[in-house]
Amino acid sequence: MRAFLGTLLLLAAAAAQAADLTVTVMDRNGKPLADAVVLVDSAVQGQRPTTVMEATIVQEKLRFVPTVSVVGLGAKVSFSNLDSWDHHVILGLMGAGGVYVDPGQNTQFRLAGRVGTKPPAADSKVLSQPGAYLLGCHIHGSMRGHIYVADTPWAKLGGEDGKAVLQGLPEGPARVRIWHPDQLVEGAPTDVKIAASGGAVTITTQIAPARKKRPAGDPYFGG
Repeated sequence: MRAFLGTLLLLAAAAAQAADLTVTVMDRNGKPLADAVVLVDSAVQGQRPTTVMEATIVQEKLRFVPTVSVVGLGAKVSFSNLDSWDHHVILGLMGAGGVYVDPGQNTQFRLAGRVGTKPPAADSKVLSQPGAYLLGCHIHGSMRGHIYVADTPWAKLGGEDGKAVLQGLPEGPARVRIWHPDQLVEGAPTDVKIAASGGAVTITTQIAPARKKRPAGDPYFGG
């Protein structure tokens, strides 16, 4: 009984020390940066949150939806084609400048267009390397998407307002990293101190988000 009560006390103490950190990411012009991936590293001992180990990305209206996904190391990502025409999925690690690190190592498969009410063509891939992955389609060159495989359990995709809330962080020193599909180089991490009551930090990057242009032959742009 004493051991059981001791365990409960330890769990309660760990829960009490867990805090939330709100990170606001800005572009180089001081405006909120949408679709920024926020990662927090902490060496402080404590309970780690559960990471996302399954995700689904659909091809719909000549787009990858969602455009950016964040998953944990070893996650299974499923793809399905909801359009009535064929698509490819080209998946590979992304390097600086938005290009594939090694095109020869990319995963590629073709998904047939959906017919009527039949289940859409689908396939999946387990991602065992951390970092950013680029998605593309041989048939429709305007289609691009991104997956970030996080090497930390504290990883979130920011919203249109540039904000991401990382929950369950242990009290103490931590480091915040930012990744974005439009970054040209990797930015320096930001050191923060997590208080028991939580906290907030605003990080201004040197990232200039690319302007969205109407892809050739895309009747759904802006819809």
